[in-house]
Amino acid sequence: MFSKSFFLTALFSVIVLSCSNDDDNMVAVMPDAGTLSGGPFTFCIDGQPDNVNGISSDPNAEGSNSTFVITDDSGNILGLPPNVLALEGVDFDGAGGGTCLIWYLRYEEGLQGAEVGMNANDLQGVFDLSNSIEVVRNAPDGGQILGGPFTFTIDGNPDNVSGISLDGNQAGSNSTWVITDDTGNILGLPPTLADVEGVDFDGAGPGVCLIWYLRFEDGLQGAEIGMNANNLSGCFSLSNSISVTRN
Repeated sequence: MFSKSFFLTALFSVIVLSCSNDDDNMVAVMPDAGTLSGGPFTFCIDGQPDNVNGISSDPNAEGSNSTFVITDDSGNILGLPPNVLALEGVDFDGAGGGTCLIWYLRYEEGLQGAEVGMNANDLQGVFDLSNSIEVVRNAPDGGQILGGPFTFTIDGNPDNVSGISLDGNQAGSNSTWVITDDTGNILGLPPTLADVEGVDFDGAGPGVCLIWYLRFEDGLQGAEIGMNANNLSGCFSLSNSISVTRN
């Protein structure tokens, strides 16, 4: 009786221990990308390098593998910098105008879809994406204006330009027309084309004026009468100019 009881007790212990070990092997930490800190960033596409900085991942993030993910605003993957140093080395100026999103990804082996050209919304596997940080890339474009040139005789009769048009490819949050002399000194800032056509160039006396179209983002400095258009600073683009000769 003792032997039989001892055997059953030992057998039950082995089964319990075996089940306990199996449970331990099945326990896995689910990835948690946590909260990504830093930004947002706004750059001007002007041919100068634009790099992010001050971004940090969550110190409590969990997961066997990690990478940063750069997407467009539709989730299309543009880059996968493996660490902060690589992320800070990305030049967003080369991407042109638009909006990028920076994410932090923690994942386990077997993740699928984490490739440039794929979409982050289609990732498959055991993973977690953090919040995103926005990178806005402004690219004002004054484009091209058509019309003119114009030649007037100063004779006391109104001289107005007409037939000026835009080519339709302009971009930028704000706009104005700019009238300068032939050295760039700003004489007027008509806000609309109708205002440009309302300017009486006869009253300006003899000389040469130039008409420009300006697209710009908030923060532009130097767009004032009496200043020089060559000294504008900020995120902007001036179109070609149309000459107005006043004989």
